Amino acid sequence: MSFTARFPGRCARTGAPIKPGDTVTSIGRSRYALIQRAEPVEPVDHDAAYAAALDPDLAAADPEAAAAAGRYLRQSMARGVSDVWTSGGREYYRNRRGLCEDAPCCGCCNA
Repeated sequence: MSFTARFPGRCARTGAPIKPGDTVTSIGRSRYALIQRAEPVEPVDHDAAYAAALDPDLAAADPEAAAAAGRYLRQSMARGVSDVWTSGGREYYRNRRGLCEDAPCCGCCNA
């Protein structure tokens, strides 16, 4: 019975490396044989993808600016912004404690 590998390993028949996503079969005693390699995945720029999810027009017009904006957003999230959402055309940010960073008195933190 064949299945998709979830962890890296080595083929018991050929010694070839098994990567997660490859199709393998069990040949007994916790030994596995490689049947088929997974299709190579094209590398994704996560920063540009994050910016494209927020502003598709920017990503289409200027991919370098979108990647820079995505890097900035990723770094700001690492500094403590834990939640970002848009409501009524305005973006709101919450910090790690769950408090709104724009205006703590506006009542949006209590929602």
